[in-house]
Amino acid sequence: MNEKQADIKPDILPAPDRGESVTLMEPLVIGDGAPERAELTDLALDLVRRSSGFYRSLPPAIVASLANLVRAMNSYYSNLIEGHDTHPIDIERALKNDYSNDVRKRDLQLEAKAHIAVQEWIDCDGLKGRPVSFDGLDILRRQLHVLQSLQQPRRMRFYRGVVYL
Repeated sequence: MNEKQADIKPDILPAPDRGESVTLMEPLVIGDGAPERAELTDLALDLVRRSSGFYRSLPPAIVASLANLVRAMNSYYSNLIEGHDTHPIDIERALKNDYSNDVRKRDLQLEAKAHIAVQEWIDCDGLKGRPVSFDGLDILRRQLHVLQSLQQPRRMRFYRGVVYL
């Protein structure tokens, strides 16, 4: 790269479609009879123990900064999975209220910003112990809808938790 050549390369190359069924990923749970189950359970518990100790060792400012970073990262990847490709730089700009002039790009920035706000709300116990209940899911849907409506009422619509552009 030189001063006149831009450093713009795709971060993610398109995955080839091999025609595989998504059911090849199932089951995503280790079966009760799996020989590796006990060892993997022990490893998972050890990971939880160590990560909890690490978390407690961090200063609150670092914890807050990491939480913000992870929320932005989660927004990027979850939106990417849904086919909404918002570059991390565009997400950071949206968090600073610096939106693109391109309508589609701006809508994606607003969607990412709404997802991050809802995740922060969840992290601050917005669900109050109901994360896997129908009531909790409905609350999440309504939170996303309210944030989305406040930010871009005419362009994006949510219906039953799905964004329609």
